[in-house]
Amino acid sequence: MSTRPYARYRGCSIEVHVTPAKSRGMGGISRRYRVSWTVSSPDIPHRHLASFPEQFDFLTEQEAFKYGEARAHTFIDSIMLTPSKKRRAGDSSEQTDEAPVV
Repeated sequence: MSTRPYARYRGCSIEVHVTPAKSRGMGGISRRYRVSWTVSSPDIPHRHLASFPEQFDFLTEQEAFKYGEARAHTFIDSIMLTPSKKRRAGDSSEQTDEAPVV
């Protein structure tokens, strides 16, 4: 397995893991690559926010790394743009001038 750490993205650490695999096809057995990726918290580096194996096989190791990095970026964007329940409760109380319900 090959592992590549990537530059921080929106404060989160990204590691992409690529594993060689074999695939059967009409021409016989061929080499493919499987990818998984891990996103770590900016506050606690050893705490993984997500770790996903992808369901696709890739023809080259480079394609697998590119795909894993792109998927990790998409995941980080989605968690950064989705308001947490705590923030939503705070937003609604500001609009109605009521204390948030806990």
